[in-house]
Amino acid sequence: MSDWSGRRVTQARAIVSSWLPAPCGQCGVEVTSADEWVVGHEVARSLRPDLTFVLSNWRPEHKACSDRTGQQAVIDKAFAAGAASVFPADEGANSPRRLLSLPPRPRSAQDSPVEVRDGLLWQPDTMRAYPWLAGFADVPEDANPPLWMSPPHPEAVGSYGSDAVAWIEKVERKTLRFWQKLAVVRQLEHRDDGSLCWPVVLESASRRSGKSVRIRGVALWRMAMGPTLFGEKQEIVHTGSDIAVCRKAQKEAWRWCMAQEWTVTKGNGKEAIETPEGDGWYVRAQDACYGWDTTLGMVDEAWDVKPGTIDDGLEPSLLERSSPQLHMTSTAHRRARSTMRSRIIDALTRDDGETLILIWAAPPGADVSSPEVWRAASPHWTPARLKMIDAKYQKALAGEVDPEADDPDPMAGFVAQYLNQWPLRARAVVRGDELISAEAWTALAVLPDDEAVPVAAAIESWFGRGTSLALAYREDDRVVVSVSDHPDMSSAVVALRASGFRGRTILGKSLMGDPAVRKVNRQASTQRTPAAVEDFARLLTEGGLHHDGGEHLTSQVLEIRTQPGPDGARLVSKGRADAVKAAAWACAAGRSARTGGMALVLPSGV
Repeated sequence: MSDWSGRRVTQARAIVSSWLPAPCGQCGVEVTSADEWVVGHEVARSLRPDLTFVLSNWRPEHKACSDRTGQQAVIDKAFAAGAASVFPADEGANSPRRLLSLPPRPRSAQDSPVEVRDGLLWQPDTMRAYPWLAGFADVPEDANPPLWMSPPHPEAVGSYGSDAVAWIEKVERKTLRFWQKLAVVRQLEHRDDGSLCWPVVLESASRRSGKSVRIRGVALWRMAMGPTLFGEKQEIVHTGSDIAVCRKAQKEAWRWCMAQEWTVTKGNGKEAIETPEGDGWYVRAQDACYGWDTTLGMVDEAWDVKPGTIDDGLEPSLLERSSPQLHMTSTAHRRARSTMRSRIIDALTRDDGETLILIWAAPPGADVSSPEVWRAASPHWTPARLKMIDAKYQKALAGEVDPEADDPDPMAGFVAQYLNQWPLRARAVVRGDELISAEAWTALAVLPDDEAVPVAAAIESWFGRGTSLALAYREDDRVVVSVSDHPDMSSAVVALRASGFRGRTILGKSLMGDPAVRKVNRQASTQRTPAAVEDFARLLTEGGLHHDGGEHLTSQVLEIRTQPGPDGARLVSKGRADAVKAAAWACAAGRSARTGGMALVLPSGV
């Protein structure tokens, strides 16, 4: 067999590069084409040299992660030697029993699943304490509760779900399944003023559970009842892994909608349903989710949806709407992008007060061959489903690829599609020193007076992922900075003008030519991110920076990490830092303005 080098590796890289971005096979963090990466092997070459050139055994890995696995390869080889003494010599190297029965290797910290926060497990007694959920406490024989589910929202006083379910069942002419009813009722929990509690709904269930029926029902209900309940026209934007997936969900509603004299457009890529009053449900490609006034954004098979579709397209379009919701649903996939995967990790590990999570899946570490595990991962259970999953498992065991699973690894495809196990890994620990501890940062929080006018302002963006506006205020002998996040330059300028600031605004150099700032009195900063972070750290050390406690700046400050370098501190974290840069510029300018000097002294590089 050829060596793993030279032209063979080049060819392998060309193939694997088409899978990017994708999770690193070692740490689970997304690998992009801009990273240093290598073609790794799920089963190490030292363990199974015969799988070196098998495409289904390849995966992208960060080079640093791959370099750290040398010792593990030695361990794997020792396990392989032990396994060879257990199995008869006449069993082939590719025998499923030989592959699946290798002794488990020790789990490293990078292989550990996320640590799920308390309160997400199924709790029947908690359900009975809420009138709109009490009927779900006892699970029927043909159903299963979710593995993880957010508890009722603390501000919820009820749900529109019961009425919505009755309406959907009448339209669909079928009885919804237990899990579909539960999901609708949870999604439509509302406050005392009638507004919906959950801006974001993350939902995941195994293949062929009935997600399309649930999506379609909620979309039609919202078109019919939303204008009255929420007081505005309903604009539903539906995207997904591809147009065909979304079209299939909407298509089943066309006949009913035409019977109601609603307008139905069937053109490929232009699918839409509109009421006479102007409410609409629009199916659009991932790159066509911009510029809408969305009230409900639906993302189908979100495992293969680009992050920008959500972050830059749908989420900004949901701003300033009455009870907007982003509903993301998907079955797991081994090569899932970060879009859905990272949101699930965040929802499982912290409560942001805005995200409802509903996950039906097999528990981590479960026996993939067990019918009981198959059942636990299935929201709806019947003898026919048992027969279907058993057939899928037998094919995976025999090494047959399932086209529906869209995965070259038969067993990995089975686990993702029918056990719904996402590649959830604890986030890689970012090495380096924090700028400030969370406790010390919290101690610097000061709320500016409601009528205060900013003494300095700065705006910076972050590679199309958002724009930060920093405003500096004088509070006695302190300068307090407030930073807000905006989808684009135009909205940041609107907020700048609304603040009452009329002085010279500091802008990142790349923003100077933006049409939105044409009439803004501005000054360019050429300061690079590391220098701005260093200035920010100096302001903290000198006690010259306070803040209003805003989440946008706080999240960036607490995630930044630095390491000592020959020319000063070196930035090692890779997240957004535009809020930190803008805050440093505005605070420095605000301190200069406080001194009463005639000249405006700006940070280095301005």
